[in-house]
Amino acid sequence: MTDKFAHGLGPAVVNIEPWSQIKYPASSLTAFLTADDPALSRHAVLIESEPAGVIAIRSPWLHGPYLQLLAILPPFQNQGYGAILLDWFENRANPRNRWLWLCHSSFNKRAGAFYARHGFEVVTALTELMSDGGDDEILMRKRINRPK
Repeated sequence: MTDKFAHGLGPAVVNIEPWSQIKYPASSLTAFLTADDPALSRHAVLIESEPAGVIAIRSPWLHGPYLQLLAILPPFQNQGYGAILLDWFENRANPRNRWLWLCHSSFNKRAGAFYARHGFEVVTALTELMSDGGDDEILMRKRINRPK
């Protein structure tokens, strides 16, 4: 993730759901994409050299990496790129990790169904995580390594 990509992708991502619904500020997302954080890897998603989205992974987390952000911009949605990124997320996990983790907003049923199709299961609802009186975040996980 370069500063140039962060400054373009931050405002673009907050204009799509779920970020537009929760009114997430572009400046906050851009800061998230550029902040010094050694536990967070952020990547601009490029399709034919065109910025198409972003993926951010926090690791270490609870015995596996946490998908903190996955966003595909509208011209690139519904073409299989989200599935490709989820596979990439899983394949880059340390073989000793037990879990992959992520959250999605409770109102974002499309995201919940997408993650469930890819083997993630609901763990719990994180009540009012983003704001008081707001929607819940749904914590999901996928088992990737079973003990022998």
